[in-house]
Amino acid sequence: MVMIQAPRLETERLVLRQFTLDDFDDLAACWADPAMVKFIGGGKPQSAEMSWGRLLRYIGHWHALGYGYWAIFDKASGRYVGSFGFQNARRDLTPALEYPEAGWSLVPAVHGKGYAAEALAAILTWADNTFKGPVCCIIDDDNQRSLNLAKRFGFTFQHYVTYHDKQVQMLTRQPAL
Repeated sequence: MVMIQAPRLETERLVLRQFTLDDFDDLAACWADPAMVKFIGGGKPQSAEMSWGRLLRYIGHWHALGYGYWAIFDKASGRYVGSFGFQNARRDLTPALEYPEAGWSLVPAVHGKGYAAEALAAILTWADNTFKGPVCCIIDDDNQRSLNLAKRFGFTFQHYVTYHDKQVQMLTRQPAL
């Protein structure tokens, strides 16, 4: 087992750090918000139980695989604003994902402030220095904000995959040289 912690990353306005059990309330509130899950997980707010499992998965990824998700906080206020990172969720989709899967979510109250671009730039820089190959992501066609963000950072459409009986885009990004 790898047994490492997420490296602390900082940007101009954000702190990206390892999730801890103390982050449960923030994470559960985020994933219970209907606006947050509009394009994720079938659009259904998640229960506290599901968020607890998500938190343990976020923590466990780092320990088991050496990569995972970061908890994102606004530097000025210390407020939790989202989660960004990479996972191997062994999703039941066709065709299967071949690379570490990038993912991101922001608390709806902070949309439109540029936090997503700032955090994604930080984690992709980390990925470029860590992974030896591409990363991928899956995004619903209706989630134009995420699609635009992904394309802005070099993700390109590869094909559609079926996930939870829905077609979603699978995009990949080659590491920066």
